[in-house]
Amino acid sequence: MKLSYYLFNENMRNFNQLILHNKVNENNNFFVLKPKDPDNLGFNCQVYIQRNKQKEPKWIEFLEKDLNIPKRNEIKNTVNSFVILIKLNRTVDAEEKSYFFAITGGFGFTAINKNNLENNFGLKVALNTIDSKELKAFDVRNIDLKTKQKRVLINKGSELGEFDLDFEQDLINLVSGKSKDEEVGTSIRGTTSSLSLNSNVGFSQLGEKCNQLLDLFLSDDYKENFSFIDNIKILKDTEITNSLNQKLFETLVNRERDYISLAYPDMIEYERCSKYKVYYGRKTIETEEVTLYDIYALLDQINFNSPTLINKIKIVGLDDSDTAVTSPATLNHFIIYETQLAEDKYIFSLNNWYKIDNDYFTNVQNEIRGIELLETEDFLTDIEEGETEGNYNERQDTDYFLCLDKKNYQVTGSRSKIEVCDLFSIDKHFVCVKKETASATLSHLFAQGSVSMKLIRDSVEYRKFLVDKAKEKFETINYDEDNFPYSECTLVYAISTSKTEDIRDSLPFFSKVNLLHHISLIKRLGIKVAMYKINVANRALTL
Repeated sequence: MKLSYYLFNENMRNFNQLILHNKVNENNNFFVLKPKDPDNLGFNCQVYIQRNKQKEPKWIEFLEKDLNIPKRNEIKNTVNSFVILIKLNRTVDAEEKSYFFAITGGFGFTAINKNNLENNFGLKVALNTIDSKELKAFDVRNIDLKTKQKRVLINKGSELGEFDLDFEQDLINLVSGKSKDEEVGTSIRGTTSSLSLNSNVGFSQLGEKCNQLLDLFLSDDYKENFSFIDNIKILKDTEITNSLNQKLFETLVNRERDYISLAYPDMIEYERCSKYKVYYGRKTIETEEVTLYDIYALLDQINFNSPTLINKIKIVGLDDSDTAVTSPATLNHFIIYETQLAEDKYIFSLNNWYKIDNDYFTNVQNEIRGIELLETEDFLTDIEEGETEGNYNERQDTDYFLCLDKKNYQVTGSRSKIEVCDLFSIDKHFVCVKKETASATLSHLFAQGSVSMKLIRDSVEYRKFLVDKAKEKFETINYDEDNFPYSECTLVYAISTSKTEDIRDSLPFFSKVNLLHHISLIKRLGIKVAMYKINVANRALTL
């Protein structure tokens, strides 16, 4: 029988904490079922059944506006569901512990309190159980500011590498496959919170089944093939989240500048905005770019006395006539914040808290520090505060750079247009420029570089497009599209910031992960990669 299993977190003490009482009541046709022989059952349980819950289908209103429906009041959807709550007692390290499970059928899953579930229960059990050569599907989402979700299914059991996913920067939401142990079940599907299991089990065996699943959850066998799932986890523990929200609030109260930054969320169409209005109630700040300086200026005007106010400060984009061209977005969608609680590292981004594995965090930092940093002071000029990228690119040294900003290549047989780079130097630097605070995400910059370099390698027409323009500009070009000096080329990510620290350190953590992914792609093409920090001129306060 196919059942859904849930494990609750260790803070649970009784069955009442596991269900939503506004759902599980007689008004919703939920009733308690009693065991026939509780003394011989072997485990503590509480069982609810929802019997013949009727509800009018939503589509009935669509039809009845223009159609006569005979016996209309008899048309009902009927739902029958159940929720089984189980308590297990275990001795762990000489300490008695209680573990609570829920098992559901029908729509029973809507009746349990999902805020109290153990994070990654379904994933860990599934990855500890599925044959690593019989994987069927993955659901993943990336962890950059511009989120993408995708599901990859293969019709035949396959190994991990065949899914072509980047597990260094993708969070797994679901995995399914064939079990290597049929005593556990045959087909298995695990998500961050639930486990769907097809197994031959009766009600009286559920205590034994939950003990088996608990053993699998506590096992570290998955690390042999799937250790990456521990790198980054969405935090769902309310108690820890509340503590972290308080730390973020105190950081804002103290007007701190370290380990906190702002980035435009994907919902903001920043290209349409001439300026932004940051406001709370009647208190307003207008600015060309949203910075910490602006946020702190607004906080100076209001009674900022609670973490909940972070979600009430709003930001809207305006055009030249002061007309709103974006929907208001709250401040919590802009903030990127890194902190530590006890021995664990956490990051606030995408309006979520993430727990970062300490070893993984250190490895990413070390790899980022290994990226070459161009430190030639006059390679590029400082950018003026409020200056557009287009104006900045056009005023660079015209004897040294060919400006290719907005001079796009039309991909043959496609509607796609690709920008080779913003600036191409006589020394074969492909420079991609981005203002740190003027982009919904740095991922566009990083992808621009890797996509362009792949086309340089793969497309003769693309190389010819570049070489022809380079020869028009520079008399000393001694190569062509058929004899291209790949090994002498360097892709330069040039990012502006008013922060004084190393540009490699000032990037948000998730942007660092994304950057490493694209650098790996570029280096495989035999092309070097470097970073360059563009300083912001005339900024009195560094934030």
